Amino acid sequence: MENKKEYHILSLSGGKDSTALAFFMKENMPEIFEKLELVFCDTEQEIPETYDYLRKIEVFLNKKITQLKPRVGFEQIFQTRKILPSINRRWCTVELKTRPFNLFVHNLLKNQQGSKVILYIGIRADESFRTYNRDKFSNKSIVEHFPFVEYNITKNDVENILEKCGIGYSDYYKWRKRSGCYFCMFQSKKDWLNLYYNHPQLYKKAMSYEYAQTDYGKRKRFGWNSEISLKDLIKPKNIKIVEEEYNKLKKRKSNHFTICSTKLIDLL
Repeated sequence: MENKKEYHILSLSGGKDSTALAFFMKENMPEIFEKLELVFCDTEQEIPETYDYLRKIEVFLNKKITQLKPRVGFEQIFQTRKILPSINRRWCTVELKTRPFNLFVHNLLKNQQGSKVILYIGIRADESFRTYNRDKFSNKSIVEHFPFVEYNITKNDVENILEKCGIGYSDYYKWRKRSGCYFCMFQSKKDWLNLYYNHPQLYKKAMSYEYAQTDYGKRKRFGWNSEISLKDLIKPKNIKIVEEEYNKLKKRKSNHFTICSTKLIDLL
């Protein structure tokens, strides 16, 4: 009779939600946490702060993080496809994160009939709609769990978890809104400028991908941002425009919060 096993996996992104879930499970689901394996899909294109934060997580939780590498790296794939990933063509996510993770999970079940993999995912209760929009595993031996949805944990609760355990946020949140590759195409123009300020060498590396040689010997422009090339973005006049737009937006959000708070006080 084959030995049936049950694997408990939490996929870490280096962001606040998946990190908070690991600490939440340690505190509230200790019997599961003991068996839990933390897994990080290393695209090899992460910003330095992400790796620093992962090492910090290992120390705080006293648990080693398994780091998965893609079989074929970004550079090789790019040279083969001759086109950058985009919002509508996210081959970077598929090749560098999804495929390595799926391979890891399926290898756990290989030749182990009756075994099960339970995945714990850090989707919050205030974004529970995301649990319905996911690509489901066809293998019935792979089960997804959403503890934050089950325990009604929201964004504010996540912030409290990270503060209470003492780890806080990754340093990249000081200048960036999201985890992920340094060239993430979901970045705003302001995020790109912040990459330029904080990691100019990575910005220049991303910029070097933006022009390609065609079969006819001419250079064709394609880039990470559909509105402007990275080369043009860091021209002084464009930096000024982006910074001014960002400050206006920040001021509008601040004023909106003040108005809402005043209305709340009036109601009280």
